[in-house]
Amino acid sequence: MQGQQIYVPPLTKVNKYILIAIGGSFLIQSLLQTAGGVSLINYMGLSTDGFLSGYVHSIFTYPLVQTGLMGVIFDGLIIWFIGSELESKWGTKDYSIFLASSVLVAGFIYLVFSKLFFSSFLPLVGVNGISYALLLAFAILFPDRILTFMLIFPMKAKYFCMILMGILLFNGFISQAQTAWGHLGAMLGGFAYMYWITKSRATGRSGKVLNLFKKKNRNNLYIVKDDNAPNKPNPNDPKYWN
Repeated sequence: MQGQQIYVPPLTKVNKYILIAIGGSFLIQSLLQTAGGVSLINYMGLSTDGFLSGYVHSIFTYPLVQTGLMGVIFDGLIIWFIGSELESKWGTKDYSIFLASSVLVAGFIYLVFSKLFFSSFLPLVGVNGISYALLLAFAILFPDRILTFMLIFPMKAKYFCMILMGILLFNGFISQAQTAWGHLGAMLGGFAYMYWITKSRATGRSGKVLNLFKKKNRNNLYIVKDDNAPNKPNPNDPKYWN
């Protein structure tokens, strides 16, 4: 596309640690699997049987288990590009809580759906849910920013996210992929935090100012760190993403 701008944001602190963690865990998982047939999924992956058997920690550790190189690469790029911009705009604290909300809600919803609706249990692992939550937040904040679907088709972020959610719903209802409910749960957790923090700060329960929705466009949530300045899109922000 002529005039397309490719913007590479600086890697922020939290995302740097996340990328180191998922890269390191993938390397360890690969070495253990190759050398001794040991899988971290059995100890860190989230499953209903494991959770009820005492592996309560797995609801926190499952994002650290990476099973595929391509997943590490693509999720890592989303965390770098999308996550770094969000951390820069929100601040480390709000961004970290957003990620934690996504991880925990995803794990809880996955456990509930697996227990109630599925007879076999496929462990939930990886940072896919975090990636989906980041894409949802990005689409809410920058609905008209251009993303490339499947690295080929350019489209606005809001349509990109709609297609993504449609695929997850299809996989959840039609393909009976229980992990899809975990990914949808991550998106729900991230959105719930954005909505809650926006509403609570808008009503004066925090020192920060935060607009719930723009008056003319109810598709935008803004976390604002400056008490005296509304969070408006920067005209210098990139329009296109790859």
